[in-house]
Amino acid sequence: MRGEFYQRLAPHARPVIAEHRAEVAGLLGGAAALVVAGGHVGVLADTLHLFNVAAALGSPVIAWSAGAMALSERIVLFHDRSAHGPGHPEVLGSGLSVLHGVVPLPHARARLLLDDTPRMAVFARRFAPARCVLLETGTRLDIRGDGDFPPGTRMLAADGHVTTLEAA
Repeated sequence: MRGEFYQRLAPHARPVIAEHRAEVAGLLGGAAALVVAGGHVGVLADTLHLFNVAAALGSPVIAWSAGAMALSERIVLFHDRSAHGPGHPEVLGSGLSVLHGVVPLPHARARLLLDDTPRMAVFARRFAPARCVLLETGTRLDIRGDGDFPPGTRMLAADGHVTTLEAA
């Protein structure tokens, strides 16, 4: 449906959107960094796509929570501790693809049943070969162009255990 909408109405081709895209590209061209905060990941991703932010990036990106999710290739919604009980992770759609091969999981300890290794194994294997990276308050990951994660990065292993990357 989304593809049909964009094909039929082509919002990116409308003069007002083209104008805003050019303005955003100009702002990002002179920016030292782009900061993407949390919020509603669907709204963030739609807005970042509409204004073609990925094409205008030339500086570092700092993001957290839903902002980090919006930077990935696939946006995965997850919550094992909701009022109605554990849910199944769902792919919402495409992110900006600034982060390759990673599924960011903000507030993982609060939102996932990390001690349920069979459940976490299914989660990790479902999104493989992408790595499910656990992001907690204060987590900082400096990811360079090579895509390597720094030592200390916590992620889900295929067997469902939480692992921490060691220094090389």
